[in-house]
Amino acid sequence: MTAAPDQRPQPLLRPQPLLWLYGLIVVSLTSVGVTIGIVFFRAPLSRALTDNITEARCGALYRGSINAVNDCMAEQFKLRGVAVAGGALLLLAATLALAVVVPWWDLRRLRRFGRLESPAAQQRFAELCQRHGLSGRRVPRLWVAGPAVRHAFTTAVPGRRPTIVIPARLALDLGDKFDAVVTHEIAHVLARDVSWVSAVRGPTWLFVPLFALAGAPRIRWAGLPPSMIRPLLGFALLAVAVVVLAAALLRLREFEADHYAAAAGAETGLVALFSRAAPPRPTQPLPWARRVLARHPDPANRARSLGQAPRAWEGGFIQALAVAFAAITAMSTVSVLSLLFDSALYGWSGTAVPALTGAAVLALLFPSLARRARARLDDPRWWRPIAGTGAGIVLGAPLMPVVFASNLLPYPLVWPGSFARVALAVALLALVAASVVALAVSVAELAARTDRPVVTRLALGAAGLAAAAGLWPIGGVAALLHVPDGLRLFLTYGLTRFDWPALALGLLPAYALLSLRRAPRRGLPWLVALAAAAVAGTAAILVRPETSEAIDQLRAQQQRWWICLAAGVVVLIVVALATPWPDGWARGVLAATATTAVATGAHYGYGWLTDRPTEPDQFTGDALVAPTWLGYAMLLLASVLVPLIGRGLPPPPSVRWLAPAGATVLTAAVALAVVGLGVPGGVAMDAEQRHTAIYTDRYADARHALTPFQTERVAQSSVLVIPSTWEILNSTPAGNGIVSPDTAVLTPACEPLVRESFLAAGKPHLKATGQRAWTSDTVEGGLTYTDVTVAAYTYDAPVGEAVLTAARDALRACPSFTLSQSSVPSDYQTRAAQPPAIGELSWRYDSTMTISAGGETATGDNAYVVVVAGYTLITVYMATIGEPLDEKLLQRVLETAEHDVLFPI
Repeated sequence: MTAAPDQRPQPLLRPQPLLWLYGLIVVSLTSVGVTIGIVFFRAPLSRALTDNITEARCGALYRGSINAVNDCMAEQFKLRGVAVAGGALLLLAATLALAVVVPWWDLRRLRRFGRLESPAAQQRFAELCQRHGLSGRRVPRLWVAGPAVRHAFTTAVPGRRPTIVIPARLALDLGDKFDAVVTHEIAHVLARDVSWVSAVRGPTWLFVPLFALAGAPRIRWAGLPPSMIRPLLGFALLAVAVVVLAAALLRLREFEADHYAAAAGAETGLVALFSRAAPPRPTQPLPWARRVLARHPDPANRARSLGQAPRAWEGGFIQALAVAFAAITAMSTVSVLSLLFDSALYGWSGTAVPALTGAAVLALLFPSLARRARARLDDPRWWRPIAGTGAGIVLGAPLMPVVFASNLLPYPLVWPGSFARVALAVALLALVAASVVALAVSVAELAARTDRPVVTRLALGAAGLAAAAGLWPIGGVAALLHVPDGLRLFLTYGLTRFDWPALALGLLPAYALLSLRRAPRRGLPWLVALAAAAVAGTAAILVRPETSEAIDQLRAQQQRWWICLAAGVVVLIVVALATPWPDGWARGVLAATATTAVATGAHYGYGWLTDRPTEPDQFTGDALVAPTWLGYAMLLLASVLVPLIGRGLPPPPSVRWLAPAGATVLTAAVALAVVGLGVPGGVAMDAEQRHTAIYTDRYADARHALTPFQTERVAQSSVLVIPSTWEILNSTPAGNGIVSPDTAVLTPACEPLVRESFLAAGKPHLKATGQRAWTSDTVEGGLTYTDVTVAAYTYDAPVGEAVLTAARDALRACPSFTLSQSSVPSDYQTRAAQPPAIGELSWRYDSTMTISAGGETATGDNAYVVVVAGYTLITVYMATIGEPLDEKLLQRVLETAEHDVLFPI
């Protein structure tokens, strides 16, 4: 029955072009063009020989220096890049040309067949166009074709009005069937992809001629050499992928148009048309291949699909597999292009550009996920798109060396020689890609449950940037799998050295907050987070290095990071499983972020308040390590947790009550494991840290008390570097302060700093002391001079850290002080300074002195340094009046004193 004239389809029914499939086809076509470009570059013998000779020559001239070899090969790289990029652009341009050629040929063929005049059909056609909102230049033309045309179709030359072609037999019977067919074709016009689909129908015509043209010089010279077999296989593989995708696009367009026509009231006519269509013969050979390559779906399937919402394929395993296959193809393509163009460009694009490309291709899956979420299925089976994404990566990555005629994976690039390394890199990439789709699933649920498109777009943008950041380190990890120390160092320190991935991962909490339907009011996530953060923060504070050696300091530092990370992971899992979907995942992300942030802030705050000696860091972003690790951990866990909790089953009530206790126990257990078993995978150190750790071993022989004579020798040793014109001062016994006993300290809070009372922390273990002082003031009452005082203290136990902690406390309590000697005041302004790179532990503070007497003012600079070497502590106090501080002399004094500790007489 024909729909009533006033019946109009709802705006949401308007068909949309299958952008995800068009995107996959463009990616595949680009890769085919790159393959053709590679063949074209290597086909002429002259270019192949030149390329091989240049590569061999540069390798021989600059053996051992990759950068020098790349500079030598720069011109050859550019030639390769131009040829390969030219092949890709040529194929894409030829494909776009088909959008003009194919419809032009269709119209030319129609004119040859003739056109029938049917005023009644034209009138009914105009009514249907008006009903579906087509007006002006968007109104298509109706072409009633002669008997030679048996099926309706739509064609359009770009920039002109589309033409809907109807067989004469339908135009002569204006009923439900005519309305159904015309509405179906109008759906194609409304989708605005009629010109695009013309380009998709014909690229297979271009593949064989272009490949033959590219390889003709080599084939003419040597037939089909073995070197051409591999590119030919890669070309054939991608060509088949393009053909399959194009056929799928044409079939799915028909399903989409059928759904639109049925929703517009033409379902009766469609069912009548499908029932009259002849079924396929069951005896046809290779029926599965015919189904895959068919450009029109089977009528029986079309009739069955009319009542399906969502479509069976939307957001399913096969669609996700296809998108993931195209994603790994795109990532490999941009890696190959950047490597061929410029090795320096590849150094950056080997990580960032493939990550951004992969995230962009995977985003093509989101509209289908959103429609699947809007269907409100009892069991949406979100594991299917997530598993399909992983399967697509695993299936596609091993084929990329064949596609691009390479001996290695184009992306991620793995050092050759181990199948296990390649498998691990591919598995890691598959896991991260699946996690990216899991984030998209959670945003799709948000889009289905809210009418806030702006919030949805913001959440999608945040998730997309976080996804790119998650894909970013895969290239670096894969390249370092053969170097365990380098891999450990990259994962520990390298992830925070780059700004944009860390900033993008920081958007995960924003994405989670936007994904909530309402602000989290229940206290369960925060109670779990508070309990875990308290345990983790306390455990991190209690972690102490066993010794003052660099490796133990680094181990303690990294154990604290692991504890803070583990607390966040435990909270994420517990909250996600204890909170109903879809808010469970978002609340888990927020609670986990808060847990790790609070635990990290607690132990770093404690270290700042107590001035705990800092470990030998080599970068300034150490406080961001644990939160950055948590960002990557949340991304990886998304591929497991989202499909697990996405089934929509409410958690048992007991789980909610046990969640805080469970999180506390698990966090404590993991903290004990980290402390007891050590840092997972071993302590990560860079070259400088490793050198420091080895350098620290030389203090092992100094871990004993010196004799009184040896201690005095340490204090006297500086005479070797003190200028010979200086005089020895009569100094007070060691440990009585930086000023004479008759000098009054007018600031009581500064007595511990000025009188060196902080040395009392090691007094129970003190065995001997020694002190010497020198001055450059050879004329009594000179206005320009420098004083140097060296003191040595030896103990029978390691007391350096306790003494330095007390010294820091004393400095913190004394930002300035005033001294008075013979009624002449002197003002001092103190500040913490960078300790010297000497000794096992070191500490320094500087001060500026101002003296006013007799109407004149004199200023000076002072430095106080403490160095710990074994069981011996050295202090050097340098004070200047009227001249700058001699840093070189200070360094020589410290080195000389340390030498006598390490090699006592």
